[in-house]
Amino acid sequence: MSLYYGIARRLPSRGPLKEPSRWIRQELCRRFLDGCGAWVNICDDVHLSTGRNVRIGNRSGLGPGCRVYGGLIMGDQVMVGPDVAFLSENHRYDEVDRPIGEQGRSERDPPRVEDGAWIGLRATILPGRVIGRGAIVGACSVVTHDVPPFAIVGGNPARVIDRRDGSAPPRV
Repeated sequence: MSLYYGIARRLPSRGPLKEPSRWIRQELCRRFLDGCGAWVNICDDVHLSTGRNVRIGNRSGLGPGCRVYGGLIMGDQVMVGPDVAFLSENHRYDEVDRPIGEQGRSERDPPRVEDGAWIGLRATILPGRVIGRGAIVGACSVVTHDVPPFAIVGGNPARVIDRRDGSAPPRV
């Protein structure tokens, strides 16, 4: 883990050193993530927490500057744009007579991204959310509910705006 955070995370994702850098990051991630598939593309400046509860499937990737806080389960052939945040826990806030900072944290519930999904630039995926197979999450969206397979969602909070599978999109 220290080699990843000390050296590999800083290697370039573009130019002539792109492929050797990708391979180095992939191989170091295999050593500390709970799961790392074949041909994984972890770009530069990606934060993967301690690697516990982080599983990345075959031919999947995390764009530059992505942040994984506490865990992530990612399927095969998932594309994630730059600066996407995956959250696995939250502050507790149910006791109104106590400051939120003193109430601790919720249980960890890593988000799950199913095969073939695409998550756009600077999206935020909240704890326990499931991004369905083949779904698209638009740039800067905040995913507060599960995303159905093949749905296209956008906004804050993210809502279904279209479908990729030919079924009718919801009426807005």
